[in-house]
Amino acid sequence: MNIFAYPKEKANRLALTGVLLLVFWTTINLLFTRVWSIFPGVVGYLGEALLVALLGYVLFHPELGRKHIWTKLKNPINFAFLLFIAFAFVSMFLNNVPFAQGIFGLRALFQFVLLVIILLMLEIPTAWVKKLFYLIIGMAFVQSVVGIFQVILGIPLPLHNMEERRSVAIGEEIRAFGFMDSSNTLAGFLLVAVLLIVLYLFMYRAEVPKKHKVILLSMLAVMLLALTLTFSRQAFLALIGCLGLIGLLFRHNKTFRIMLITSVSLGVLFVIGYGLALLFLEGFAQRNFYTFDFERNYRVLMALAGLQVFMFSPVIGVGPGMFGSNAAFVFDSPFHQFMYDMLPVLMTTVDNNALAVFVEYGIIGTVLFLFLFWSIFRWMFKLSDSVNPAVRWLSVFVITYGIAFLLMGLLSTAWENHPLSIFFWLFLGIVLNWHQNNKHLTKEESV
Repeated sequence: MNIFAYPKEKANRLALTGVLLLVFWTTINLLFTRVWSIFPGVVGYLGEALLVALLGYVLFHPELGRKHIWTKLKNPINFAFLLFIAFAFVSMFLNNVPFAQGIFGLRALFQFVLLVIILLMLEIPTAWVKKLFYLIIGMAFVQSVVGIFQVILGIPLPLHNMEERRSVAIGEEIRAFGFMDSSNTLAGFLLVAVLLIVLYLFMYRAEVPKKHKVILLSMLAVMLLALTLTFSRQAFLALIGCLGLIGLLFRHNKTFRIMLITSVSLGVLFVIGYGLALLFLEGFAQRNFYTFDFERNYRVLMALAGLQVFMFSPVIGVGPGMFGSNAAFVFDSPFHQFMYDMLPVLMTTVDNNALAVFVEYGIIGTVLFLFLFWSIFRWMFKLSDSVNPAVRWLSVFVITYGIAFLLMGLLSTAWENHPLSIFFWLFLGIVLNWHQNNKHLTKEESV
């Protein structure tokens, strides 16, 4: 069976099915690769293998890719992206970064740009996006239920040895984590599903049947409960921040002003809930014991260590993969070792993507990185006025989740966390595909 001989329609369906499989696997792969560690050398790279296989298929299929590649790849963010990548290679050269290490460092941030390329090669019907939507919220609902029972049954987080635990209590080691490796990862995934549902109801409020609204709102309530039980500060702050900014950006629309009010309300609830949790949940209080002790707070110590490394090369940075990404660990970067002078012995990760980008790419690279996201948001903002509600829905989602995604990277490794990063690039690819094919100019379609 020669899949490269498939006619265009069949090949397109095969590739789209592969994308659905990739999304499904990404939402559960940490359960097998991190928690259970089943054949980590093989299973750990199944997602990457599928991603590369899909890329090869669409590029070399005679009707999907080949002579059509350059035409299909034209999109409004190419300049900003290529500008950043070009600077990254210049930084690698000037800092004498080993090529493999530099590529590995870039891969950490931009692996799923390959998914954007795949999607640009395809025809993406709204019916397929509907399947994708149901897949994501279905998996989020299942993981929410699992996470709630994990807290009820007192199941601790999976990646710590029992002797290393300060306490096995709710808010400390007992938090909802679903099929993920941590509560923060589950919280980020639930944030994706929550925003998709909320924006879907906003865009299609006049078209969604009452029965469907009840089902979606019920699922939303369960997800928000599970999100609360993750005790993830970064996810809550990202949710508050993205809703507030979207409310401000679209304040001319009365409907979107509700998001601004919701953001303020969530902010008040977060402060009250945080205070009550500190008072009544011993585990949560222990987890936050050093939050305001800047001499022991590892995030503060990490930032200070990063700033010291930053001073070695503030303009162009120390080079991709030299400080904060996984490449620094794999290749035993001297700059990564430098941070151990100020951090606890058990601290083995730079748990801050923004700090890593700032140190590795310097002032120029950080400006170019922000320019890339500004270019993305600018085009999504333009497409948010589309006559097609599906395009409006997904373009606003890219802006909203993109803001949350950036905010989470200020406090975690969200930008290189596959179950979180895939959704930003996935929906960006879909919207760019529709923009490229002038789908936003067609009549309204219902998802």
